[in-house]
Amino acid sequence: MPLFNVTLVHRIFRGIWVTIVTLGAILLFYYGFRIIYPFLIAWLLAYMMNPLVRFLEQKWRFPRWTAVASSILLFGSIITFAIFVFTTKIVSESWHIVGLVQEQIAEWRNWLNDYYHSAEFQAILSDLNETLTAIDLQSSLSKYTSTIATTGSALVAYLFNFIKASVLFLPKLAVITVIIMVATYLISKQWNSLATASKQMVPERVRASIGVVIGDLQHAIFGYVKGHIILSSITALVFFVGLLVLGVEYAFTIAIIGGIVDLIPLIGIPAIVVPWAVFSFIEGNLFLGTGLLVLWPVILVTRHAFEPKVYGSSIGLNPLMLLIFLFAGLHLLGVIGIFVGIIALVVLTALQRAHVFRDVWRYIMTGSFFPMAPPAPK
Repeated sequence: MPLFNVTLVHRIFRGIWVTIVTLGAILLFYYGFRIIYPFLIAWLLAYMMNPLVRFLEQKWRFPRWTAVASSILLFGSIITFAIFVFTTKIVSESWHIVGLVQEQIAEWRNWLNDYYHSAEFQAILSDLNETLTAIDLQSSLSKYTSTIATTGSALVAYLFNFIKASVLFLPKLAVITVIIMVATYLISKQWNSLATASKQMVPERVRASIGVVIGDLQHAIFGYVKGHIILSSITALVFFVGLLVLGVEYAFTIAIIGGIVDLIPLIGIPAIVVPWAVFSFIEGNLFLGTGLLVLWPVILVTRHAFEPKVYGSSIGLNPLMLLIFLFAGLHLLGVIGIFVGIIALVVLTALQRAHVFRDVWRYIMTGSFFPMAPPAPK
């Protein structure tokens, strides 16, 4: 009788090997993402442009390189124009908003100081003199006033530094954009030859599983991103109309900022509306505060009314699992982890649908990714 089970030892070693390869692939992607992300974006753009390139080739008889160059020029022109229009509008109004915030902070600080030295408040201090010393209370109020002013100034400084850093990042962004455009051209121009080469390198059965995974990823990720952008655009539009009705200045820029914030899962438009309404009530602007509190449920109802139509049931993500992955990503990686959690769930779901986990388990148990052929009948 053997001292150990050879089959069990082989299974253990295969399991260790699968674990090493999986962890190595994850680490390679994690540390190499900063280097390869322009080429991933280029591949994505080439994939998105491919229908237009084929149309120009087949219908208008363009050469491949001309069709690719025309598609890139069209996409680039549309994106550049949109960025220019939005950036010009948002930056110009952002400076006005920063100035208004600074004026508001100064106004609040002066109001607190005036109220602190008013006869009404001094009378309240006298009434509390039996239980609290006026010195301690005055010191606390002074610190509180100073903290509010310091926090407000810090927020304004942070916004200013963010805008400054964004401007300084523009040269690097230009270089990255050029690299992405060149890579997009080369990938799209050689799309057919690259597809043929990949088919020759990968076995047919493996290619079928990869096709299922890529198809599910494309369907789920693009469906989720497209649906999220559409819903955030609807949110920004309703927010913009509501701000116009309330007579708010710079409604366009504030609505765009609200739409961007709404893109972040688990946060959304209440992160802007609720604090704004509270400060409006503190200022005594009951009309604006009440209007914002009315606008909030209108936005939520409109968004939830469109969600089933926009998302549908085609994405195929379990709502409970999505919530778990969102929370785990947020807890582990912060705001970026929210998007990482969504992508991780989509990838795992796609791998499960393609039976990748079943095939890997079969490899660990039998040494083959594919089922053993039945013995030939005698």
